Amino acid sequence: MSAIMWLVAALGFGFFAYLLYTRQFKWLLGVVRNVALGIVGILLFNFLFSGMELAVGINAITAMVVGLLGAPGFLLLYAAQMLL
Repeated sequence: MSAIMWLVAALGFGFFAYLLYTRQFKWLLGVVRNVALGIVGILLFNFLFSGMELAVGINAITAMVVGLLGAPGFLLLYAAQMLL
């Protein structure tokens, strides 16, 4: 029975991997890339501007803002932080 479960899991993983590399999920890979780069950018800017007390927290909302909007979202977070 466990061999059948492993086979089903492997087929499911293979199908998911296939979908990731087709055009259907290219936008998902772009969002994941933007989230990763955005988190690194936020960490870097928080480190560089720590003396000015200009820091943006890293959580799911800020990650998704940067992931969906890209560089404008990154700038939006810091602009909002300066206004507050």
